[in-house]
Amino acid sequence: MKPATLWVALTSLLLLAACSKQPQWTLFYYPDIQQLDIDKPDTQPQAAEKMDRYHAIAGYYQTLQQCQDKGRGMQHLNEGKGSFECGHNCRLDDRDMVICDQWHNNGP
Repeated sequence: MKPATLWVALTSLLLLAACSKQPQWTLFYYPDIQQLDIDKPDTQPQAAEKMDRYHAIAGYYQTLQQCQDKGRGMQHLNEGKGSFECGHNCRLDDRDMVICDQWHNNGP
Protein backbone atom coordinates (compact mmCIF):
# COMPACT_ATOMS: atom_id res chain seq x y z
CA MET A 1 0.00 0.00 0.00
CA LYS A 2 1.35 3.41 -0.96
CA PRO A 3 2.07 5.87 1.87
CA ALA A 4 -0.42 8.38 0.44
CA THR A 5 -3.16 5.74 0.30
CA LEU A 6 -2.38 4.65 3.84
CA TRP A 7 -2.50 8.26 5.04
CA VAL A 8 -5.91 8.81 3.39
CA ALA A 9 -7.25 5.58 4.90
CA LEU A 10 -6.04 6.44 8.40
CA THR A 11 -7.34 10.01 8.17
CA SER A 12 -10.73 8.76 7.02
CA LEU A 13 -10.87 6.26 9.87
CA LEU A 14 -10.02 8.94 12.44
CA LEU A 15 -12.66 11.30 11.03
CA LEU A 16 -15.30 8.59 11.17
CA ALA A 17 -14.40 7.75 14.76
CA ALA A 18 -14.48 11.42 15.76
CA CYS A 19 -17.87 11.95 14.14
CA SER A 20 -19.61 8.98 15.72
CA LYS A 21 -21.92 9.94 18.56
CA GLN A 22 -21.91 8.16 21.87
CA PRO A 23 -25.26 6.53 22.64
CA GLN A 24 -27.32 8.56 25.09
CA TRP A 25 -30.25 6.19 25.71
CA THR A 26 -30.07 2.87 27.55
CA LEU A 27 -32.74 0.20 27.14
CA PHE A 28 -33.69 -1.77 30.26
CA TYR A 29 -35.83 -4.82 29.45
CA TYR A 30 -37.64 -6.88 32.10
CA PRO A 31 -39.03 -10.08 30.51
CA ASP A 32 -40.86 -11.20 33.67
CA ILE A 33 -42.53 -7.90 34.58
CA GLN A 34 -45.76 -7.01 32.83
CA GLN A 35 -46.00 -3.34 33.75
CA LEU A 36 -43.76 -0.89 35.54
CA ASP A 37 -45.13 1.80 37.87
CA ILE A 38 -46.18 4.53 35.43
CA ASP A 39 -47.69 6.94 37.98
CA LYS A 40 -44.35 8.51 38.90
CA PRO A 41 -42.93 11.54 37.02
CA ASP A 42 -40.54 10.87 34.12
CA THR A 43 -37.61 12.42 35.98
CA GLN A 44 -37.69 9.73 38.69
CA PRO A 45 -36.80 6.04 38.34
CA GLN A 46 -39.89 4.05 37.45
CA ALA A 47 -38.98 0.66 38.88
CA ALA A 48 -38.52 -0.43 42.46
CA GLU A 49 -35.12 0.00 44.11
CA LYS A 50 -34.83 -3.78 44.34
CA MET A 51 -34.99 -4.17 40.56
CA ASP A 52 -31.65 -5.17 39.11
CA ARG A 53 -31.35 -2.59 36.36
CA TYR A 54 -27.71 -3.38 35.65
CA HIS A 55 -28.57 -6.89 34.46
CA ALA A 56 -31.63 -5.63 32.60
CA ILE A 57 -29.57 -3.52 30.17
CA ALA A 58 -30.49 -4.63 26.67
CA GLY A 59 -28.74 -2.04 24.51
CA TYR A 60 -27.60 1.51 23.92
CA TYR A 61 -29.15 3.91 21.42
CA GLN A 62 -28.67 7.38 19.97
CA THR A 63 -32.33 8.42 20.27
CA LEU A 64 -35.31 7.74 22.50
CA GLN A 65 -37.26 6.53 19.45
CA GLN A 66 -34.61 3.89 18.67
CA CYS A 67 -34.66 2.72 22.29
CA GLN A 68 -38.46 2.47 22.37
CA ASP A 69 -38.59 0.68 19.01
CA LYS A 70 -36.11 -1.95 20.22
CA GLY A 71 -38.02 -2.38 23.49
CA ARG A 72 -41.29 -2.93 21.61
CA GLY A 73 -39.50 -5.39 19.32
CA MET A 74 -38.25 -7.35 22.32
CA GLN A 75 -41.80 -7.46 23.73
CA HIS A 76 -43.05 -8.70 20.36
CA LEU A 77 -40.43 -11.47 20.30
CA ASN A 78 -41.48 -12.41 23.84
CA GLU A 79 -45.13 -12.84 22.74
CA GLY A 80 -46.14 -9.44 24.14
CA LYS A 81 -44.77 -10.18 27.60
CA GLY A 82 -42.36 -8.08 29.56
CA SER A 83 -41.84 -4.40 30.07
CA PHE A 84 -39.09 -1.92 29.37
CA GLU A 85 -37.86 1.55 30.14
CA CYS A 86 -35.39 3.86 28.46
CA GLY A 87 -32.97 5.93 30.51
CA HIS A 88 -31.13 9.05 29.33
CA ASN A 89 -27.45 9.59 30.22
CA CYS A 90 -27.26 6.58 32.55
CA ARG A 91 -24.31 5.79 34.77
CA LEU A 92 -23.38 3.92 37.96
CA ASP A 93 -23.31 5.85 41.22
CA ASP A 94 -20.88 5.24 44.09
CA ARG A 95 -23.07 2.33 45.31
CA ASP A 96 -23.05 0.74 41.82
CA MET A 97 -26.72 1.63 41.34
CA VAL A 98 -27.84 2.64 37.86
CA ILE A 99 -28.97 6.25 37.76
CA CYS A 100 -30.21 8.16 34.72
CA ASP A 101 -31.05 11.82 34.17
CA GLN A 102 -34.46 10.94 32.73
CA TRP A 103 -36.67 7.84 32.50
CA HIS A 104 -39.30 6.89 29.95
CA ASN A 105 -41.46 3.98 31.03
CA ASN A 106 -43.11 1.75 28.43
CA GLY A 107 -45.43 -1.02 29.51
CA PRO A 108 -47.06 -3.67 27.36
